[in-house]
Amino acid sequence: MKVLILGGGTVGSTIAQFLCTEGHSVTVVDQNPEVLARIDTELDARTVNGNASVASTLFKADVASQDLCLALTNSHEVNLVASDLAKTMGAKRTAARVYAEVFKDLHRIDYRKCFRVDRFLGIEYLTAMEIARLIRDPGSMMIEHFAQGYAEMQEVIILRASNATGVPLEKLKLPGTVRIGSINRDGRITIATASDTINPGDRITILGETQGIEGVKKLFDIAPSKRKNVLIAGGGEIALNLVDVLKKRGNNITLLESNRERSNTLSRELQSSATVLLGDARRRRVLMDTCPANFDYFVAATSDDETNIMCCLEAKSVNMKTAIAVVKHSDYGGMVKRLGIDITVSPFEVVRRQVEGLLHTGALSFANPYLLGHGIDVVELTAQENSPITAAPLKECGIPRQALLAAVVREATPQHPSADFRIQPGDMAVALVHKEEEQRLVELFTDRNKIPRQSKETLAETLIKSLGQ
Repeated sequence: MKVLILGGGTVGSTIAQFLCTEGHSVTVVDQNPEVLARIDTELDARTVNGNASVASTLFKADVASQDLCLALTNSHEVNLVASDLAKTMGAKRTAARVYAEVFKDLHRIDYRKCFRVDRFLGIEYLTAMEIARLIRDPGSMMIEHFAQGYAEMQEVIILRASNATGVPLEKLKLPGTVRIGSINRDGRITIATASDTINPGDRITILGETQGIEGVKKLFDIAPSKRKNVLIAGGGEIALNLVDVLKKRGNNITLLESNRERSNTLSRELQSSATVLLGDARRRRVLMDTCPANFDYFVAATSDDETNIMCCLEAKSVNMKTAIAVVKHSDYGGMVKRLGIDITVSPFEVVRRQVEGLLHTGALSFANPYLLGHGIDVVELTAQENSPITAAPLKECGIPRQALLAAVVREATPQHPSADFRIQPGDMAVALVHKEEEQRLVELFTDRNKIPRQSKETLAETLIKSLGQ
């Protein structure tokens, strides 16, 4: 694919390196000649000097021929304008790096629609989601970055028989906002259908709104998620996103910030969400004063890798149960493990997986093969004009058996489709689909005029095979 990256800083150059390694044709735009000189030396990428939000710069970067434009500068205003301009000038798909306030404002205005951005890349937000997934439960998964943050996925084990086990899913009174996504039975994972039953010993995934998921867990006699006590070091964007996510799930959060002015500001802003304390988490006495034995997790989420590593080492020295460090630089990975820090989360690795999921064309806008594995992807599809999926209710569209539509987002509003639901052009659907059925599902969302037609020879061969000759 041809990929245009706007911004050659740490994020942009890291993604450019990944894409070049994977064999994609990469062009990088930046205003700093020194940044471009370094990229020229280190990567097999074309470079263009100029302002990413100016049409003449994008013209020099041949934006009209690009399959994907990634706006990754450190200004989300520039990224939004540049994405809109790139789409106007012919880029097939765009993604923009944005910050927390854009996500929080989606209920009032759909920035993606206004600036025609196909996907937001909130690095701090996505990093917080990854940490929250690790904190929630050892086996649970979260897909808040799907369906604009309205959907999540939890994996649970059915430990015992209940009134809900052994009963076809279509006969269970599940909330309308929840779906049973997949069933893992004896190591074989399948996408759940209406006729399937859940048995003791099964490992299942539940998709939908948090409150509805907790209700389904009670139906299967599964205890609700335990409230966690979490201590966070740092008061930056990752920490604030993490506080927001964890608080919505009923956890208790304490935040340590070493800057007095910043600490006072956070105390006012987070008074109902977290307890904010002034202190340096690198100091053992500070950690001891917070009673580390009372915390289930310690998260070092400052903007500095070395500080995060030191904070986690001190946390482990005072017997903090589990320490998580945000570490940007991959060079530190092996060292951190040797030091005994439990978990590291890399913002760049989180974004790399997002970008990898965007390397598709047509109706398939995003694919994540990592959440479930076993040949099952979690995908986002955009319904095109004149696509088969828009021609009739879902029950009449011929959706593959090994596919499940979990949510549909229309005009920034999530909906949970029933059999009678009709998808409209422009709707974004979140689905679970087996690899073997993925192309069939994509074709349902694709403009009929753009679906490749079989040749006459292929049709003849198919007929011969069907006759057993």
